[in-house]
Amino acid sequence: MTTTPTTEVPPSAPQQELSYYETMYILRPNIAEDAVGSHVNKYRDCILGAEGQVIDTQMRGKRRLAYSIDKHTEGIYVQLHHAGSGQQVAVLEQAMGLSDDVIRYLTIKLNFAPVPRDSRSDQDKATDDAPAQQAQG
Repeated sequence: MTTTPTTEVPPSAPQQELSYYETMYILRPNIAEDAVGSHVNKYRDCILGAEGQVIDTQMRGKRRLAYSIDKHTEGIYVQLHHAGSGQQVAVLEQAMGLSDDVIRYLTIKLNFAPVPRDSRSDQDKATDDAPAQQAQG
């Protein structure tokens, strides 16, 4: 009886499927512009440190709040798309909860992979910019 030699494949680490998330957070309206940038970088580093991936960060600017939060009627909105196993969400929300500059945050799990703003088609960009152009005109 002859046997053919088999090559044994070493077991690889199980591939975890990435989940996609969107976190919207509101910063106090009276913080300096460079402090806003440092907060964005701090939360990006939280995600990367928890082995997540940052897909896109969008500054939505200062907007009026629907109701006052901690005596603030305005806030600086930041939208963050990220992916990972889900562990990065707890790390991110813990860091936001400890910051006095974040007045609200919310993370939702997405059913689709978000597309970064700079890789969208020109058609999508024109569609997004159309309401702003109509409001000016």
